Amino acid sequence: GINAEYGDTYQNWLKHLNSKGYIKHFIESINTDNQNLLAGLSSDNIKPLFIYEAKLAFLAQIAQTEAGATTLLEAGIIPRLSELTILHQLPISSELYKQHLLVQPVFTLLTSLLTSLGSRHVVANQQASHLVCVHSELISSIVKGDGVLERSKHDYQDLCVVTSLLAWLRAHQHDLDEEDVAVSIQLQSTGTQLQRHLINLLHSLQLPGKCTTADTDLEVQTIKLQIITNIVSYCVSAMGTSNVIHAVFSPELGTKKGNNLNLLIGMLQKALEASSQHSDAYSQLIHKAMHVNQLSTEEQRELASCVAPDTDKCSAVQRAKYAELRLEQLADTKDRQLALYTQLIENLIYLLWRHVQYYTVYCKDPTEGIGGEPLPKKLLSANNDYIKNLARELPLHLTDPLLKKVVDFCSNKTSSSMTSSFTSALVRRVRKLMTA
Repeated sequence: GINAEYGDTYQNWLKHLNSKGYIKHFIESINTDNQNLLAGLSSDNIKPLFIYEAKLAFLAQIAQTEAGATTLLEAGIIPRLSELTILHQLPISSELYKQHLLVQPVFTLLTSLLTSLGSRHVVANQQASHLVCVHSELISSIVKGDGVLERSKHDYQDLCVVTSLLAWLRAHQHDLDEEDVAVSIQLQSTGTQLQRHLINLLHSLQLPGKCTTADTDLEVQTIKLQIITNIVSYCVSAMGTSNVIHAVFSPELGTKKGNNLNLLIGMLQKALEASSQHSDAYSQLIHKAMHVNQLSTEEQRELASCVAPDTDKCSAVQRAKYAELRLEQLADTKDRQLALYTQLIENLIYLLWRHVQYYTVYCKDPTEGIGGEPLPKKLLSANNDYIKNLARELPLHLTDPLLKKVVDFCSNKTSSSMTSSFTSALVRRVRKLMTA
């Protein structure tokens, strides 16, 4: 693999590949493989798909550094991925693994490249947004789960990398060239459609419940949590800047149907409940890792078997070390999950605050200073009663004990005092709006 820590050696290697035209040739070869890939989709020979996957994985490694990402961008990697017509050849449901081999490498490469270039790289964001428009049918299919009765781990992996990309682009959409009217209209149309599909996913995806130590279940749990966090982050960006608010959720309370504030409050309650369970599990794992010798031989053997294939031949000391390593792995995963919960809970509180502010302040008096995108008259009329009653009914759903749990969780688990202070400030603003 490529290690950026090699410094000058890596830079010289990259310059050599680029100056000799290898990278350009490599990128162009992706599109010339279309016929071979089509053959791989329609037969049992999936070797072309694995070669394609390896090529994009190699480019994704190059994209992990700013220098490598810049080199790929200048070589035209994103336009070439936009022209990858094989992505429009969706396989039938029985061949969804082949779709995974096609989709995952593209969006992993793109996400890696954008992350390395940074949020202010307008050209990369423009080209990536165009790619989303070109492949919007494929992306919508992945988000909606077309042809899938029950999503597999590969389906969730695809969904995770796609929602991560969409959340990134939505957060930086204001950086795009507003003079390109055609692209702007296309982006708005595609974005509206995808936003609807993404929010619908929040109804079907469940936050991880019972804690597990099984590798597959634990991995899927983490991926699901990341997907939900990505979608909620997308919604935060979709609300717009601090000067102009765009309502994403309607003001209904007390109904489980529809994309409304009740959905956000329900997610907040479940996130706090699940995060409490995961926090307890994390503490238990850390305690066990520190006192691994106090565990029974059977429990040590069970933990060690996840690290070493044949623990029966291990010495007691070696088995204990393997068990400790496994406990540390599980604790690291729980820690990552708790970090995602912190981000999710913070964003849910932010969404609630902005929506309550919009409905209780702006919709009642548009001359107030917060600004906002006016609701269409038909929609405003349909929601008028909900808006009038929102301030009175909200404390019955967004209760003081619930808000206290939010502050306590973020204060206890977040590694950043700034994040904790920000969340506490949001809670105070919500409370102020409810008592105004």
